[in-house]
Amino acid sequence: MRAETKVYYNPLAGAGNATKLWKQVQDLLHDEVCVPEAHILVIGGDGTFNRLLNELPHPEGYRFILLAGGTSNSLYSQLTPHEAPIAKLQRFLHTAEPVFQSLDVPELTVHGATYRFINEASVGFAAAIAREIEQRQTKHFFNRLKLNELAYITTAFRCWRKELPYMLSLCNNRRISGNLIPCVNADFSDGLIDCFELSCPRIRLPFELTRLVNARIDKPSKHVSRQQKAQAEWHFEQPLPVEIDGNPLPQAQDIRLSLYPKKIQVF
Repeated sequence: MRAETKVYYNPLAGAGNATKLWKQVQDLLHDEVCVPEAHILVIGGDGTFNRLLNELPHPEGYRFILLAGGTSNSLYSQLTPHEAPIAKLQRFLHTAEPVFQSLDVPELTVHGATYRFINEASVGFAAAIAREIEQRQTKHFFNRLKLNELAYITTAFRCWRKELPYMLSLCNNRRISGNLIPCVNADFSDGLIDCFELSCPRIRLPFELTRLVNARIDKPSKHVSRQQKAQAEWHFEQPLPVEIDGNPLPQAQDIRLSLYPKKIQVF
């Protein structure tokens, strides 16, 4: 494999799925085949790609080839559904001029620090689930059993008993972790973020969330509001959990959203 081939992967993603995939990629890439210098192979899930976006000072200077090796792989499933990662890499390597998609990059400012995300950011209940999953390593346990969605279901029940029944989701992708689809019209390249806000009595929360699982149309509810924005700010009455693409951030009372249209190139 030539030195200019750049690979970024998380060996823990998908309970080892990314490591297995990396071994297949190594077999495929050899001295006669290499990825151009300005390209990065990303092997992992949504959280892996999120960390890379936040580590690179100028992600717009690269082209990313995304290979699914995580738990939910929401971004991958929307960009190239029903295509196995190795088949996708082979298609890239054997296409003279592969077509990259230009994706919007949203940024969330929390406590003066700015974080990029690609799928969604959330505040409140959904962010509490992400925090609990990471702290308890629930996801890794269920991944090993090939029961990924149970990690979200069991954690959601635990959070339901103690967290505020409030959720703000800022969606760049229609599907977020746990197969929730709060914004069925969200699009990576429309220059807007779909903002979903849910506030309801605690007893209603399971019913409202059930309406969002694999949703195909916007389901009206008196407890829900939906808007599209490119820039926005929110203030909450108390500090709430915050997450981006499943990665927990510090709790916050104030957040600011900014969107940069078609900033990165992804295959």
